[in-house]
Amino acid sequence: MRPARFAFGLCCWFVVGTLCVTAVAGAPPPEQLCGVCGPSTANEATITGATGHGTLDIYIDDAGDSRWEARVPVTETAAERYRTNATALEAAVDDGWARYHVADGDVRTVESRLVGETVVVNYTVDDVASRGVGDAWLVDYFAVGTSNTRYVNVAERMTVHTPEGTAITNHVPAAEIDGNAATWTDDTAFDEQTYLTYGSGGVRGTVAGYATIGLETGPTAIDHGVSGGLFPAVLIGLVGVVISRVDTGIDAFDAATLERLIVAVGAVGAGGFLVVGVAATGADPAPGAVALAALGVGYALLGSTARRFGGGLETRGLVGLSLLATVAAAGVSLLLAGPPVYAFPLCFGAATALCLPIGYAAERGRFPIGLVAVAALTPIVAIANVAPVTLFGYGPAVYGLLLLPWVGSVAVFGYPLALLGRQLALGDD
Repeated sequence: MRPARFAFGLCCWFVVGTLCVTAVAGAPPPEQLCGVCGPSTANEATITGATGHGTLDIYIDDAGDSRWEARVPVTETAAERYRTNATALEAAVDDGWARYHVADGDVRTVESRLVGETVVVNYTVDDVASRGVGDAWLVDYFAVGTSNTRYVNVAERMTVHTPEGTAITNHVPAAEIDGNAATWTDDTAFDEQTYLTYGSGGVRGTVAGYATIGLETGPTAIDHGVSGGLFPAVLIGLVGVVISRVDTGIDAFDAATLERLIVAVGAVGAGGFLVVGVAATGADPAPGAVALAALGVGYALLGSTARRFGGGLETRGLVGLSLLATVAAAGVSLLLAGPPVYAFPLCFGAATALCLPIGYAAERGRFPIGLVAVAALTPIVAIANVAPVTLFGYGPAVYGLLLLPWVGSVAVFGYPLALLGRQLALGDD
């Protein structure tokens, strides 16, 4: 590497590293979901005499407003004092509010009482839900958008209850759904982009719920997808142009050799990443390792099927074969890790797989501009799928820089597929 290039790369990494360290140091403490269920790592406040973190129930009414009910167990001594001294109870609740909690600034009408040896704190929060498509309602109160807010669930159980007669109509991350109730326990993570829809239920209610979420998140997804994925998209477009113009190695490898190479690389990658992922966590493999392993599965599958069944399919048939392998890779990722990890194997796997028909079309004397354009769109689609995205609060453009290794993988692993496509085209002549 030339000294000038090395110095430039070092400076870039230094700038990115400095931004990340600065952002982490300046990040706000996590916010408690329950205002009086402390303490937590960032909040020492707690109701005097509390023997546990208690529970939180959020009841949403027909107008989209809510009543929050926290129930905190206390010692027998504290209960006796609060039972005979309402002022002491009120003071204990006032002192027990966390400095950082999700409803800070929105709390209205606080009331507290003692039930047995449990302090019950009721407070209201307006406008936690709004009307959506059809009879659907959307709870977006817990979606932080592009903010770097973090949540911590210190309550032993937190449950959101939608109005009687309604049903929750979307998948809510980490929550257990039971009719009109979504429940999180203290051992489950609470997603900072939590959206909850409810309505009449059934297929129509589910469709209306997801349509509501789409209308809410769509503009941001498009904006972040374009601003974060534009630079990687240009690079992938250039990769497509290059592999359609360059045929270096076409005389050195026949179709059978390319098949063995592609299958071997895919199989080794799939197994290797799963082993590394399990070794790193000591249990289930890390989501990133699953994503890379899924790409290996799809890569090996495409190399094997293209060699055996690709002859005579021509460009459209090879496009279908490439998409089928991509869907298989996405399915492996979705099965082992769940959303949204599958988006990256699906999108960047598609860009890599399309190198096969791109190479075929180029060898037949055509420039596949449509295929190159579709491949170039994959970074934009990938970022849009997981939007809103930020890198320690620095926005989607910086986040897009993290996709550059994926662009490199499209070039490295896509070129052998392009050569295989060229060999298939030569075999058709």
